[in-house]
Amino acid sequence: MTLSIRTRLTLWYVAVLALVLTAFGVGVLWLQTRFSRSQFDEELSTLGATVSSALRGELSESHDLPRAASETRNDFNIPNRTIAILDGDGRPVAAHWRGFRRADLPRPDGDRTLTTTVVQGNRRWRVRVQREESVDGTFAVAVAASEDMLVRERSLLIKALLVGAPGALVLAAIVCWWTASRAMRPLIHMSEQAEVITLNSLDTRLRGPDRNDEVGQLRRAFNRLLDRVAAGVATQRRFMADASHELRTPISAARTAAEVTLARPHRGEDEYRDALTIVAGQTTRLGRMVDDMLVLARVDAGGHRIRPHQCLITDVMAECAEVARVLCVAKGVAFEARLEPAISCEIDEALVRQLALNLLENAVNYTAEGGGVALALRAGFEFAEIVVTDTGCGIPASDRDRIFERFVRLDEARRAEGGAGLGLPIARWIAEAHHGSLWLEASGPSGSTFVARLPHAIAPARAAS
Repeated sequence: MTLSIRTRLTLWYVAVLALVLTAFGVGVLWLQTRFSRSQFDEELSTLGATVSSALRGELSESHDLPRAASETRNDFNIPNRTIAILDGDGRPVAAHWRGFRRADLPRPDGDRTLTTTVVQGNRRWRVRVQREESVDGTFAVAVAASEDMLVRERSLLIKALLVGAPGALVLAAIVCWWTASRAMRPLIHMSEQAEVITLNSLDTRLRGPDRNDEVGQLRRAFNRLLDRVAAGVATQRRFMADASHELRTPISAARTAAEVTLARPHRGEDEYRDALTIVAGQTTRLGRMVDDMLVLARVDAGGHRIRPHQCLITDVMAECAEVARVLCVAKGVAFEARLEPAISCEIDEALVRQLALNLLENAVNYTAEGGGVALALRAGFEFAEIVVTDTGCGIPASDRDRIFERFVRLDEARRAEGGAGLGLPIARWIAEAHHGSLWLEASGPSGSTFVARLPHAIAPARAAS
């Protein structure tokens, strides 16, 4: 059985308070015992000193211990207090015993004062014996009192603690339950509001007072979570819509070419070849789009793992440069590669190759005939940079952040050339998967420059120095 937070808080609070009250009660009893005993002993000491002083006065007048002791005994007839005057051998000379058995009277050794507790039956007596010296001889003054009063005080205190502690615990439990209920009430309201939120009502937010306490922080954090979930769901829906739209285009083109070719019973070889060329081109484009979408789907699901190893990134970029040179020749675009030698980096070679090719293909596609595309690889401190420059028409300032979103293409007239606006998002993911970054460094009427930075690059020649 799972207890509610309110119940657990109450039980914990009561348990801790019970421990505190127990420790407090034990401490109070200990302090009361010591304080009462100390006060009791001080009272006996004062009484013994007073009797001794009076006895000395009587001795100074009569110089006879029995007579002086008798006079002193008559002067100090105090109820509930035993007073005894002893001679030098410890024999009683005069006394008020008040129920104390004289046989149990202790004798001090030497000149010291003795304070002790004597048990007689069910009663405890506190006894103080003080040995004195005078010109008329040695004597001792013994005073004693029953500890019944101390026992009654301690018993009364124990009863008060035993009665008060449970009452305090019950009161604390009630207060804690009420306080916890008030504290948990906003959470219960938030839970009720969260229960009705579905995928169709992600614009709903938890309502409540705007406070800076823990409940207010939780409400704001949950609302921010809803914002992220809503944004993710919207991105997913947009992705599905854009993917459906992009996939429909090559499928429609291939189907149309096939239907037109099959509409007549007899066609020439050239017509069939043209139709199959269209179908092959569109299915190739379709396959590439599916591959890119599969990569992004794995990325979103966290299932696409990189496998880095130490290699020369210069060699990887040289391979990409050869592919880009072929693409540029086919389109009539000049190409230039500037690669610093012997740059080593711990990377996933296949993914970094895809990153560079995506940037280069994007640059070639958006560069008019007669323009130019350049690839550069440069080393910095603990990083390498892949720089792709083109002489295209540039990217408007308002769209420079959108180009890294999925299915975003600024020039819809190039849709037939292939691609679905997934190259740059995949390239940015590859850079970030290597703990690097990809950004648009510059763009204008004279062209654009993309820079991908990959950390942990090592130039062997510099490291040797």
